[in-house]
Amino acid sequence: MWVINTLKSCWNVISGWFMFLLTLIANHWLFFLIFSGVSLVLSIIGCAAMITYLPPDYFNEAKQIRQIKNPVLRVMFSTLKNLIGFMLIVVGALLAVPGVPGQGLLTILTGLIISDFPGRKRLAHRIIRIPTVLLAANKIRTNFDRPPLVIYKD
Repeated sequence: MWVINTLKSCWNVISGWFMFLLTLIANHWLFFLIFSGVSLVLSIIGCAAMITYLPPDYFNEAKQIRQIKNPVLRVMFSTLKNLIGFMLIVVGALLAVPGVPGQGLLTILTGLIISDFPGRKRLAHRIIRIPTVLLAANKIRTNFDRPPLVIYKD
């Protein structure tokens, strides 16, 4: 019986959040429209810049070299980098929802490339091996006169 009560209370919380979100969107629809447009444009520009400046063999490298020697600066930079990467992953997940315009998978890939957590390289590798994602990434690189990404088969 406690499981049913727990599920009911979870449903009440989730439905309360959902109703709050709907009320917020209904009252501030212009803000959400502007936010969606700006995030779409920034996502496209950011993804294009990130994919353009990646080395062609980025997905073949075994390890990353740390260039910041000062431990305090390295921790601050790593924290900032992970926050930005996490935000890009969340925005990419929202953009990947069917019916929502945007480059969801490329935004998630950009967030994974920026962030630093265990398994991120493997996950980024799985995303870039999707043929449409690799084709889109290489088309962006071609438009900026960069060589295509080289992906190894494992």
